[in-house]
Parts: sequence; structure tokens; C-alpha cells
Amino acid sequence: MTVYGILYTVFTYQRFWCASDGKGLSLVPVPDTAGIERVCLRDAAYARLRDWIVDGTLAPGEPLRDEPLAEALGMSRTPVREAMQRLVEDGLVTISANRRAYVSTVSIAQAREIFPIVAQLETLAVALALPAIDGEAIDAMRTANHALADALEAQDTNAALEADTMLHSTFIARAGNQELEALLREEKSKVMRLERTFWGSADRSDSLQDHEELIEALAAHDCSRAQHVIRRNWDRGLAWLGRSAQPAREQN
Repeated sequence: MTVYGILYTVFTYQRFWCASDGKGLSLVPVPDTAGIERVCLRDAAYARLRDWIVDGTLAPGEPLRDEPLAEALGMSRTPVREAMQRLVEDGLVTISANRRAYVSTVSIAQAREIFPIVAQLETLAVALALPAIDGEAIDAMRTANHALADALEAQDTNAALEADTMLHSTFIARAGNQELEALLREEKSKVMRLERTFWGSADRSDSLQDHEELIEALAAHDCSRAQHVIRRNWDRGLAWLGRSAQPAREQN
């Protein structure tokens, strides 16, 4: 080996040795991956906190302190703070003037903005899904509607929301459009918070009939009828929330 070859070998060895902080010779000059664990923790904190906000575990207006949240999640405060910043961007967390964090509140005004958007997205989903609607999808939707009927009779809000979500998710999944699914998933997380907050005692039995008509229209591959039923169903949903919220406004 020439002198230049020896010097090159020594230089290369020293470079990789220093890059590995003296812990050993790295044969591949890869970036430092020490930050991966923190990124994973941040994502895990975000997902868990988001779920708690959407399912009502953390109610609108609930103060959010990073220390007890970090303890509950079994991690340090740094990923929790980073997760809360993402939740602020999502509109699920609000930062007050004194820098304190709270679960954002919800209002009927928000529902009036969100429900028509979801209705339009679902009418598109119906059109895209129609060629893929089969007996399995129809059976799944009927099963979900029966579960919704049982939940409404039992006045079980959580079970009712779960059954309703399952019914709508069945035809949305058949649309075969991941971007549309993602948009609806994002908007429906807001719908879920609104419905939990303003569920009240409004009679939602008409929703069962809407669903039966929707199932029949999809089974018959009648796109215009199915889209009409979807729009009516969301109009009714908004009206129910408004009636449920009325007593609270009168008390205030």
C-alpha cells in the first residue's frame, strides 16, 4: 500500500470513529438516529391526547397541564408539549393570554360550518362507492343500523355514535379514495365532539329511517336518491344539535 493509501485509510477510520463518539467503528455513515425515540413519543402523545379530546375524556374547556399529562402517558413533558402544539394547530387545544392550555370549546356555530361540509363530502363518497357496493357492505350497514336502534332505545350515547360511525364508514371505505377518507376522518372528529357535547334528548329515530332509505338506494345503485338521503340526514343532525343546545342557551 502506498503512503497516500495508508493516510487515506487512517483518515477514514478516524472519521467514522469520531462519528460514532468513540463507541466503535461505523461502516456506514448514517445520520444520528437518537431523535427517533422522541419523535415516536411525540406522535404517541398526540394520538392519545387527540383521542381523549374527541371521545370526551378531556371535555371542552378542560385545562391541560403538561406535567400530569406526561405522568399519565408515562413520558417526559417535552413530547407532550410538542403534541399539544399540534393540537393547537388542529383547533382542538386553545392557548390563553397567560399561556395556559385548554381543550377548545365547541359551539352550534361550528356545527353550522362543519355539517354542510361533511354532507357534501359524503355525497361524493356515495357516488364513488356505488360501483363497489356489494352484499357484504349492505349487510354491514344494516347490522350497524340495528345497533344504532338498540343504542338509541337504551339512551347509550357512546354506542349510538359508534354504530352511526360504523354505518357511514362502510360506504366511505368503498369509495376507494384515501384523500377523501382522510378529509372525512378529520371533519368527523369535530362532529364527534359536537355531538357528545350537544347530544341532549332530541328524538333521533328519524335517522334510522334515513339509514334504511340509504341502504335501499345503495342496494339499488340509485345514486341520486342515496345522495338526497345523505344530505337530509346531515340536515336533520344539525337540527337535532340546535334543539339540544337551546335549553343551555336559555339557562345562560
